[in-house]
Amino acid sequence: MKKHRLILALLTVVLVFALDFGLLRKKAEPEAPFLPEEGIRLAVATDLHYLAPQLYDNGAYYTKMIENADGKTMKYIEELTEAFVSQIIESAPDALILSGDLSFNGERESHLMLAEKLRRVADAGIPVLVIPGNHDLYNAKAAAFTGDGYTSADSVSMKEFEEIYAGLGFSQALSRDGDSLSYIAEVTPELRVLMVDVNTQDEPGFLDDSTLNWIDEQLKCATEAGAKVVAVSHQNLFQHNSLFRGGFVIGNGRLLGALFEKYGVICNLSGHMHIQHISQIESGLTEIATSSLAVTPNQYGLLVVTGDGAYYRTEVVDVAAWAVSQGLDNPELLNFQDYSAGFFWDSSYRKAMARLGQGRGAESLASAYSDVNLAYFAGRMDTADCSAFTLWRWKNRENFTYEYLCSMCADEGKNFTEFVLGSF
Repeated sequence: MKKHRLILALLTVVLVFALDFGLLRKKAEPEAPFLPEEGIRLAVATDLHYLAPQLYDNGAYYTKMIENADGKTMKYIEELTEAFVSQIIESAPDALILSGDLSFNGERESHLMLAEKLRRVADAGIPVLVIPGNHDLYNAKAAAFTGDGYTSADSVSMKEFEEIYAGLGFSQALSRDGDSLSYIAEVTPELRVLMVDVNTQDEPGFLDDSTLNWIDEQLKCATEAGAKVVAVSHQNLFQHNSLFRGGFVIGNGRLLGALFEKYGVICNLSGHMHIQHISQIESGLTEIATSSLAVTPNQYGLLVVTGDGAYYRTEVVDVAAWAVSQGLDNPELLNFQDYSAGFFWDSSYRKAMARLGQGRGAESLASAYSDVNLAYFAGRMDTADCSAFTLWRWKNRENFTYEYLCSMCADEGKNFTEFVLGSF
């Protein structure tokens, strides 16, 4: 009898640990995506970080650099971009919005080649609206990567950016701001898109008074015309994570948000963090930060605006289907989602192990961290295992990662890949 009680006790302990580590926890399965039958469809992508093929050779230096960076799938950025362009043309939204960091580090050649690809979208009858991000202008890090090193490359100024992307938003604008690359464009008589640029050379990350006054006037004009407005910025209007402070939130975003509330802007679309996240304040003003197109799960957003509200959900770029259509037999392309997720997970794991060292249990801690980080960037914290035991173990090993895990786990159980504003 004592032996049976001992076995039962041991089984109970194993079960508790299994539940704590999430081994027996049922993960949330994504439901069939809902989409309004009618409405104005806006595709929004951000942080593509496109790098022209002639600027890299997947050599030793480049490979090491991207393996130790932030998990962007730069090895196949050309194929990913081509698949994205093809998918947008096939799905035919009413407009395509790119909210900054179009280039890897502002290389002129990258901008020129990406603009050519985007003109194919425009030529298919889909208006394209772009603004720069913090990587796109006056970037001293613009470079070409070959063999064991790199050489400097030309970046672009505000004027050159405007010239390169002239037919991709700027020339179609109803109005242009004189002190930034901000503009407002009409998608339909019922909907306008306000593109807010805060990446000027003199005051990066801030809007000056003249630009705020211009925005006030454009929102007033839209209201008088009976048109709704969707706003777009690269940097964030709100702080989405307790650790993401300086450099992420627009310096005087509170004033910009007040204008959006005053005129009933539907939402603000942003990026910059590379993380899929949604934040809403008490007034109802909502910001949707779409994750980086270059980072797993390599998704963009689809915002459908109707008479009653708006609906947002993410769409994954089907690189594998594009590769098949091109007759390519590269296994990593044909299994791109697995490759991209694995690349990001491995990058997270290596960084975690570097912080932990080779102490006892390091591998399991690094694995648990990488799982949560993968879910967080994808916007699927409803699939993450924020084990209290894992957090406790990290707290006793390495404080920075512990605090970052806590900031991610504050969103445990949430799915940021879809959102409803208003009702249907």
